[in-house]
Amino acid sequence: KDFVNNKTEPYDDNGHGTHVAGIIAGNGYSSRGVYTGIAPEANILAIKALNKRGSGNMSDIIAAIEYAVETKDEYNTKILNLSFGSPANLHYEKDPLCKSVRRAKEAGLIVVAAAGNSGPNEKTIVSPGISPDVITVGAVDDKRTIDPSDDEIAYFSSRGPTNEGLVKPDVVAPGVNINSLSNTELDGYKKMSGTSMATPLISGSIALLLNKYGSLSPDEVKRMLMDSCIDLKDAPENQGSGLVNLQKLFNEDSSGG
Repeated sequence: KDFVNNKTEPYDDNGHGTHVAGIIAGNGYSSRGVYTGIAPEANILAIKALNKRGSGNMSDIIAAIEYAVETKDEYNTKILNLSFGSPANLHYEKDPLCKSVRRAKEAGLIVVAAAGNSGPNEKTIVSPGISPDVITVGAVDDKRTIDPSDDEIAYFSSRGPTNEGLVKPDVVAPGVNINSLSNTELDGYKKMSGTSMATPLISGSIALLLNKYGSLSPDEVKRMLMDSCIDLKDAPENQGSGLVNLQKLFNEDSSGG
């Protein structure tokens, strides 16, 4: 669905969306499995609301979210990945984007939103990441190592709390030098950094959770993610509950035991 140019064939004239989609569901074909997405068998419903420069109208973004809600049964949509944000100038109860994601959550969609790249100062979480109705994701620099002991919150990752005093982000995930699909090279990959890259790591993880457990409510998913985290010994307004640990997330039984 294209709210910008009303084209009927899928395309990406910016590259950001392709990179994000590859993190969620890339099958790794061109890299012989090296750069496989988190949930390679997931389906992507691509909704274009931003222009070739990566910016756009609030009305188009809200229309895109509403389209996802309206068609959720038709396409079996479960998760909304929002790797974007705008400055949070209003209380979340009055913010148009936050109102829109609230309706999405009430319809049963699990909404995952980027914290923003406006760090390292506090109170820099962007909308709709300020909303209590979304899972807000900050970015970690994992130093390209598997051991999380050297991980730290990325310098650029927006920090909480929100202006209303909510602790945000909720969780953090790797977001520095993430390899994923390029929109310009047929078999190419590129590295990008941002909370936009951390967010789809969480969305893909949620897809795997739903695959394992079946139906889960947005609140159940948020709790399971937050309960699985590794504490990075940083302040909650920087790391939320910490770094999501997929091993812990998937080794527990569905009762949380």
